[in-house]
Amino acid sequence: MSKVSKNPTNLAGVPATLLIPLRARALESLDPKGIIKDNRSVEIANLLSCDIRPGSESFFTQVGTSQRTIVFDDYTKDFLARNPEGTIINLACGLDTRFERLDNGLVRWFELDLPEVIEIRRRFFKETERYKFIEKSAFDFTWLDDIPKDQPVFISAEGLFCYFKEDQIKDLFTVTAKRFENVEFAFEAMSPWVVNNTDKHPSMKKQTARFKWGIDSGKEIDAWNTGFRFVSERFYMEECRKRSLSLRIMNLLPFFRKCSKIILMKKQ
Repeated sequence: MSKVSKNPTNLAGVPATLLIPLRARALESLDPKGIIKDNRSVEIANLLSCDIRPGSESFFTQVGTSQRTIVFDDYTKDFLARNPEGTIINLACGLDTRFERLDNGLVRWFELDLPEVIEIRRRFFKETERYKFIEKSAFDFTWLDDIPKDQPVFISAEGLFCYFKEDQIKDLFTVTAKRFENVEFAFEAMSPWVVNNTDKHPSMKKQTARFKWGIDSGKEIDAWNTGFRFVSERFYMEECRKRSLSLRIMNLLPFFRKCSKIILMKKQ
């Protein structure tokens, strides 16, 4: 059996966190009681010699990240049902496997991340005419020049904004609203309580990256006047409470139940 590793990519800082969701999805997929079956993540984790032995990741991270995946899948599927030839932009894609699950044969899909992350991604995924990689930071707005504007656009940001400052996020919303006529944006946001307790997070305490931004509700975004309006939000730790007794107990605590959410916005 090949040696397993906590960080087989040798990445550091925020890029190193790409292994957290990969490991979480793989572990939950291998669990008989798991809420997702993402065999591609299991395959990639094994090819990277990533440690996916039971208990190698926090159980709450394992289940919460998997439920987060389900929510982003739901929002993406809803967009594609309304816009089958639309454009998807996956910011900070890491080793996400969503395209392979949801490709309808018509969508144009862009995976965006830092060059060192895309280099790893190319080991496992191949570009096609409809499936492209962009080697840039989400906050290097020149990536917008790579996206056609002839179809409705759906942008997702999973596990990204918590590492950046509010002004940076506001600027991103503003420029995307100005660039695209028909655009929707789904993103994850932590609560301020989680941000202020990064060192207590079971997965983040092992990382050098730290949380910087959080909000209590997506409704706060309306006051930013970026060109987007709040549509809905889903608290994913609350949604997965039936997965185990420990999650049912923890969800009795409001700070845990509302600690993380996926927010959907649309251009005004």
